[in-house]
Amino acid sequence: MKTVKAVSFSYKPTSTTKQLLETFRMMVNHAIHVCLDEEIKGRVNLRDRIHKEFKERYGVVSCYPYSVAEVAWSIVKKHKRWQRKPTADRLMMKMDAAKYSLNYSILSLPFKKGERLLIPVEYGAYQRSFLLDETLKRGSVTMIESTIIIAFWKDTEAIIPLIKVGIDVNEKSAVLSDGTTYDLSEVARLHTEYGLRRRDFSSRHSRDQRLKRMFSRGSREKGRVKQFLNRVSKQIVQKAKESRQALVLEKLKGIRYVHQKGNGRSRSSRRRIALWPFRELQHQIEYKAGWDGVQVEYVSPAWTSKVCHMCGFVNRKLKLTEREWLCPSCGATLDRDLNAAVNIERRGKIACLGEVRPGARSE
Repeated sequence: MKTVKAVSFSYKPTSTTKQLLETFRMMVNHAIHVCLDEEIKGRVNLRDRIHKEFKERYGVVSCYPYSVAEVAWSIVKKHKRWQRKPTADRLMMKMDAAKYSLNYSILSLPFKKGERLLIPVEYGAYQRSFLLDETLKRGSVTMIESTIIIAFWKDTEAIIPLIKVGIDVNEKSAVLSDGTTYDLSEVARLHTEYGLRRRDFSSRHSRDQRLKRMFSRGSREKGRVKQFLNRVSKQIVQKAKESRQALVLEKLKGIRYVHQKGNGRSRSSRRRIALWPFRELQHQIEYKAGWDGVQVEYVSPAWTSKVCHMCGFVNRKLKLTEREWLCPSCGATLDRDLNAAVNIERRGKIACLGEVRPGARSE
């Protein structure tokens, strides 16, 4: 199977690179307007519509309208789903693998006819390992204001697992069906810390809208949370690879809608749920597992906490605050999260060489 990993490189922005990013963003927003005004359906149709016009109007080479159409169409689709006005706010540029070259630390990009941009990139040991690995192939390149992201891909042979392991994720921990627990309380601590900082900053600079916008972006906060989840996901995948485990995850949808205003939860509780990056941890596990050949499967999370994994009894009266409960049918004492992880594991359908326990009920 084909697996992809995105690797970030640093670079020092110049007036030329900023001009490139601004031109690309301008073209993307123009393409979005064309797509909406003319009701164009599909990336290929949008590409054919703008190709000649954009080459002449913006003075760029042929590859740019193709990349612009791809980015613009993805933005239109995403914003239609969320019912928002589609627009490209961030400075960025994307290009296919065939159109750029990377010679050690020099990235070469076409821009205008007869003109190429040579951008020195900075990297460490981690990035160097990808550049020197001859088994890897390079995919598209994405450039933002101070970072260049290159996609590397390879054909990975899937590991035939011996057993499956279910993973239940909550605010404070990630619990595996084999009993392993990973503490995630650091995520909530970081959100609380930066929330207090923002509140203090807003009280001292209540009238300075420019500073408030800059401070509210939360890039430092997001970076630290992502870095912490990166360490946790790496440990989970490494353990699964060494033990030849398949990972079974929940299809997490609608969590924030369940915790909207008026559901009886406190404001602070709703804020924590709104900020908690549930999908980020799963995304990191998924792509790292794919890179190492570990199989991943998603199953429905319905009733996983309320179904006894010993006898199948459904405890419909179980409250969210009850972290442990006694099954009235078989008398088993059940940890809420571990019980959910076991039920998640049993709903997985990945074929394993080891013995698989019977499936859990999903009523």
